[in-house]
Amino acid sequence: MSILQQNMLLALHERNYLPLAQFTMSSTQEDEVYAVALAPVYLGTPDDDMQQVKQLGEQLMELSNAGLITLDYDIPIEGYPYQEYNDSALFRFFQDTVKEGSTMHGSLFDTANLELGSMAITELGIARADEMLPH
Repeated sequence: MSILQQNMLLALHERNYLPLAQFTMSSTQEDEVYAVALAPVYLGTPDDDMQQVKQLGEQLMELSNAGLITLDYDIPIEGYPYQEYNDSALFRFFQDTVKEGSTMHGSLFDTANLELGSMAITELGIARADEMLPH
């Protein structure tokens, strides 16, 4: 487990939940047209760039695949404003890219969406985090 993964697991052990998002595209003309463009998205700051988000996303996917955390894009944290996600340079770039792409002939995607959710530590994750903590 990488240092970054250990830090994320310990942060989740302490807080139980952390914010998470995914960038999706949809169509105003076709209800069935939908695609996930980037997931998982966890932002440390609103200025995090694509490379940082992708690298962290890969690390989170590994933790999820190992059963240590869950990534829930449909369970937002109650009362959490998600302001850094709404205001992020990366989401603005994504919105601009989808808008530009929607003008191309044959493109069905014309709407950029920010789906807000959460990540949580599992029982297995708690056990693994407990092993890392000094006793």
